[in-house]
Amino acid sequence: MAKILDFAAVDERMAWLQSASLTSVVDDSLEALRAGVDEDILWASGMLTATHFVNNQAHILLGFVSHAAIGCEDARRLAQHQIPRIRHLLLLQALHQVVFDMHEPCMSPDHLLPCGPLYEDTIEQNIRMLRADIRRGEYSRSDYRFNALERELPRDDLIGLLLDIGLEGMTTDDHTLITPALSLGMLELVGWERGFDMLRCALRYSASFPRNFAPYDRADELAARYDIASGVSASGLQPDRIQVLRQTFHDTPPEDRPAAAARALAEEGFSPETILAAVSLTGCDYYLMVEPVPHDDFDAVSREVAPIHMGTSTNALRSMVPYMSPRTQVLAAIQGGSLLQRGPSVLNADFEFVPFKPARAFPYSEDVRSLNRQSPEQFIRTLKTALYAHDYQLSTAVVQAYADAGTDPAWLIAALTEVACTDDGTLMHNIKHLNSMVEEFQSCQHPDRWNYLIVASRFIAWYAGKRQSVYAHAVTILQEQTEDDSR
Repeated sequence: MAKILDFAAVDERMAWLQSASLTSVVDDSLEALRAGVDEDILWASGMLTATHFVNNQAHILLGFVSHAAIGCEDARRLAQHQIPRIRHLLLLQALHQVVFDMHEPCMSPDHLLPCGPLYEDTIEQNIRMLRADIRRGEYSRSDYRFNALERELPRDDLIGLLLDIGLEGMTTDDHTLITPALSLGMLELVGWERGFDMLRCALRYSASFPRNFAPYDRADELAARYDIASGVSASGLQPDRIQVLRQTFHDTPPEDRPAAAARALAEEGFSPETILAAVSLTGCDYYLMVEPVPHDDFDAVSREVAPIHMGTSTNALRSMVPYMSPRTQVLAAIQGGSLLQRGPSVLNADFEFVPFKPARAFPYSEDVRSLNRQSPEQFIRTLKTALYAHDYQLSTAVVQAYADAGTDPAWLIAALTEVACTDDGTLMHNIKHLNSMVEEFQSCQHPDRWNYLIVASRFIAWYAGKRQSVYAHAVTILQEQTEDDSR
């Protein structure tokens, strides 16, 4: 059930964000927090403002995704269980990104208006035509059809349809799946009536850019060939079988990994949940074999984020299984194999995926050995120094040594989160990807679950402190407030 919110206060804060300036949003947000404004009202106002008034139209970026909107939900999840200072830093970065996008010529002004329903003779016919419209890029007409189906389909079926559509384009850009996944998370806060527009945006995104449908169509064909198009009998996580399938994926040529997932479902009794858990761990292994993009390369920020999007993809796949129909669960598991076929590829200057070529995996064993016998406090200090120095070897080695020492992961997650807050101007990728890795770490039952936090240290080491004007200003004000409160 959605948390009850004061929507009059949400609307007031949305109006404030629409008129806020980049120079005032941090100060005004901190003043609101100090005045006792509910943090959830600020989270909701940020995501709803970005949903209604931001629409990416830059050709250098794919589709109509609003990183500010879904970034609010990633930051909100990451803020849970953190101390107030870290929660507030996450919130400030999210709200600043909303206002930044509101002033970005390629993204604003825009306004998502209500649209009337477009019906057909039957629901089934409208679903077929919706999916055809999405493939043709008819995002406006798709929106009309989706509004009609919202009135006709049970909500669970509508959500399942949206997720199935998201699977179509996810190997081109995972936002087709992570946008509905994160929107569903915010729905828990704001409810269906206020949150449905977020699902509309998720649908429109899937129709807003050229996608490669071949992996989805192959998954559909494999499901039919193996007679699992209606689902499989196995369900729930099978922890003792994850490692076997993980090794199978490593041993299988990339082009055969989708079929390997289908066979595991049809012939070996694997559940979709187990396959996606193995896909997630395998993808984590691959990311640690990616060489970082040099900071001075052309459009380095966009190119560096491409490989780690594999982690957000697998996180969304795994977490959305309970919302999917049996058929869609099968397709999701096979599409997990499609992601492993592509691998954590880097984009070239023409925004084309460069085939994944594994390098030596981080962390390096000799670096880990050199860090033995440090205290938890020393580990954290060493980690922060390495992150700000963009030292990938040392950063990843510290996390492995920290894990080997049996230290509390909460301290490490807090340190990674604080450093993730230092960098602004990257569409919140630092925070978004960290949340995915923390969620995977927390859900994983495999002994190698610490790999997710090693991955987090690897990409945070690329971003840390590159652009920290928002962070520096926020930290100064927070420190002044703390000193005032102590007097």
